[in-house]
This record gives sequence, C-alpha cells and structure tokens, in this order.
Amino acid sequence: MAEMMEERSQQLKAEWEEWFRGMGFDKVWKRLDVINPFPGSIPTNAEIFMVMPVWRHVFRELHMDPEVWRRLKYENFVEWSYRVDQAVETTNRVAKNPPSPDEMYCIENLCYLSHPPAYLCKPDVGKSTCQMLYGKYATVEYVHVDDFSREVYWINGYHNEDGFPVHRWTVGVASDISQYFDEEDERAFLTSTESWTGASNREELDDRLNRRHLRTGVKIRDVPKVYWDPYDWGMGVRDVVNDMRTEVFSKWLHATLYMSCVSAYISTIAQNALMSSEFFLYVYYGLNTSALGVKYNLFSYVPIPPILRTLLNLPQETFVKRMSELFLGGYNAIHKYACNEKKVPHLFKIRKFIFDHGQFYPHVKGIVPPMAMARAIPPSMEVINLDRYLETPPSKEFLELLEADGGLNPETGELPPVDEVGRFSFLIDPSIEPIRPSDFPPLDCNQGQIWPFDITREKVEIMVEEGYDGSGKNVEHYSKLADKKMGKKVD
Repeated sequence: MAEMMEERSQQLKAEWEEWFRGMGFDKVWKRLDVINPFPGSIPTNAEIFMVMPVWRHVFRELHMDPEVWRRLKYENFVEWSYRVDQAVETTNRVAKNPPSPDEMYCIENLCYLSHPPAYLCKPDVGKSTCQMLYGKYATVEYVHVDDFSREVYWINGYHNEDGFPVHRWTVGVASDISQYFDEEDERAFLTSTESWTGASNREELDDRLNRRHLRTGVKIRDVPKVYWDPYDWGMGVRDVVNDMRTEVFSKWLHATLYMSCVSAYISTIAQNALMSSEFFLYVYYGLNTSALGVKYNLFSYVPIPPILRTLLNLPQETFVKRMSELFLGGYNAIHKYACNEKKVPHLFKIRKFIFDHGQFYPHVKGIVPPMAMARAIPPSMEVINLDRYLETPPSKEFLELLEADGGLNPETGELPPVDEVGRFSFLIDPSIEPIRPSDFPPLDCNQGQIWPFDITREKVEIMVEEGYDGSGKNVEHYSKLADKKMGKKVD
C-alpha cells in the first residue's frame, strides 16, 4: 500500500511539474520573486498564489523574507491553538448563563470550535455540527506543512466528547516555530494539565516529528516529501499519530482519529478570511478542487466526514448559503483573532490590509458582500460549467461580465480555462456593490462583528444610521428595520 502511494505520488508530482511548465506558470512565478521568501523556489500551491492577487499585495505589505515566513508560521500556529481554548471558555459560560433572545448572536457569544477553528458559530450549534461532522467521539489533529520545505512543522488538535473539545493535545512543533514561544506558550505547550497535554521541553516537541512509521520508516516530518497530495499526507501520518495516541491516551481509543492536512499558505488564507461566507467559499475549493480545475487537494480530512461528501456535491452558491445557515443561522460574521496584536502582529497587518482593500483587491476594490461572495466565479485551470458555481441565474450585468471577461459560452454554459482567456481574477456580480470599510462601525480585530447574510452597502448604511454597532445585540431588529426602509416586505 505504502509503495503504491509513493509511486503514485511521484507520478502525480511529475505530471504537475510538466503541467505547470506547459502552462507557462514557471515564468509567471519568476516574476513574483519579490513576494517569495525563498527566491527561485516553487512552493506547493504555486498556482493558487497567482489566482489570489490580494495575497501578493499582503506579502509585499509584510516585506516577506525567510524570517517573516517563519514568524507567520508561528502566528498561524498560536492563533489556531488559542481559538479553541477561547471556545471552551465561551461554551462553558454560555451553558451556565444562556443569553436572552436579543443577545443570542452577540459577537461575544460566538466562538471557534474545532472543525477547524476557522469560522465563528454559536456554541450550541458548534456542538451539534461537530457531532454531525465527526460523530459523538473524535480526536482531531491538524497537520501543517511548509509550502517551501515540504516538511510538517506542527501537529496540534483536540479530543471531542459529545461534540465539545475537552482536551488539547500538541503532538509536535518544529524548533523554528517554538523559538518564538513566550511565557503563555510555554505554559500551554510545554506543560501538561487535566485539559492540556504538551511536552516537557521544546526539544521533545521537535523530536516527536522525527517519529517514524513502523512499516515505511518515513519520519512524520518528511511525509510530504514522499507523498504529493494532502490526503496522502494524512494517510502517511495517521498510523504514527494513532500509535502515539494509544501510548498516551488509551482512554480515547473509542474515538475516531481524524487528520486534517494543509499547507502554511492555504492555512493562512483560511485563517485570515475576513468573513464566514468567504471562509466557506475556501472550504468548497479546498475539498472540491475540481471547481478550480486543480488536480490535487488543497487540504484534506482523513477520513473525510460523510456529511462533507454530501454537501460538496452542491453548487458553490448553495454550499456557502447552507453552511452559513447551518453554523450561524443565516448570519455572517466578520472574524476575530483570539490572540492580541503584540503576539500576532503579522496577522493584524493582514486583517487591516484585507479590511481596508477587500478580499479580491485589486480586481474588486471594497468588501464583497456575502451574497456576491457565494456567487464569485474563480479562474479555473480547466473548462468548467457555470452551474457548478451558481444556484440561480446570473443578473443581466453579471452575465455580460461573464461573457466579456470570462469567455462564457451562453449556449453551453461553459467557462474556458485560464490559458485560453488569460483570466487570473475572480468575477464578482457587478449588480451587487462592494461595501466600503468606512460603511461599517470601527472594527476591533479581537472582537469581530456580526451581520445579516443579505447585507448590501445600502443595508449596512441604514443599520448603522439606526444605531447598530456590529456587536450582534438586537441584530434581527436592525435588519428588519433596514429591510422595511428599503421597501422590502417584512414579516
């Protein structure tokens, strides 16, 4: 089995390299050396760097170099980790003192739960959806891989009972990440308590990544060098982590062990999604890469939760709307950071840049509303039919844009690939106006905001004029008030 995986991975890698050169992407990538921390090297997901132009500007803003890259990986690690700790605290508080109906969606009562800790949801919803995804009992470990070295640099996760994360387990952290640990991190990752299991020192955390698979002899750290696809990373790591779990947590053997594997770049995009609707869009692409015409996973679950298989068969627009309904009752959150600016300064710079410019800058200037985000049409590496993305027909203005800039064939519904039309940008419905940052109340990156899913620039302006502050208090009242003022029928 392992030999077959390794042989298949080598073939996939060779095919990708040939395709990458054949498309001329190697020449395009050379022009992006200014944002490359290791000039001359081609990272995992290089084509995704090219179709997300806002991130090229973000990397310039960060003055990307090897030190910034390492620091960004550290910030990525601690932000993921402390989000779930914050969720446990929020869940316990809300369970003891349930909020009133008008405070149900207050941003302080929303938290990140471990599937993965990347979007805000109500604690009670988080519990039920976690069980839907993983079952009643699950151990979920996140495996993060450096795009340039193709090495696993941290594995951290949680054991869930009845849908709630009850114990955090840090399997391993590379020394180039742990070098940035502060006192808070040392308490969290270099000690063990009733609810946390870490290591006795940084050397032990790093050395655990050298643990070898009993049959293949491959170190955890080196699995992505041997296997090409993130799904295969999970397959290559899971047996070793399962053995470690047996040694340390025999009481958890009743729980399914899930591995979720992702590269540093894709993880950073997901973690810094401005809104929950945007994050759900990235989930769709990451686990359903055929929507981008990409022939490998951008991230993976091993095993894949059955409910995700079902949802990913839906059109993109339907998927984003269903996920928003499932986790946030049809609302849309502007995400918040669990760590403060001193601890994660690069993440704060990223959030400020994306909030100030919008998610698809420079092609779209402004913040894309959730309804338009759900219907965004990405550039694709292969021919894709429009019905893969849209649940409802495009507006007249959108159809004209799809034909003019996207090369849409209105008779077949097919969109040509990037090598035929040279399109490396997302197409956004021009009939839905982007929202200006100044239209929102001031954003606190550690607080976030909550809005109706159907916000438009006009609706945001009216809600703010009427006194809504983004906190979630009485959000339904302000939403209905704005709808009424816009002439919509309100129940």
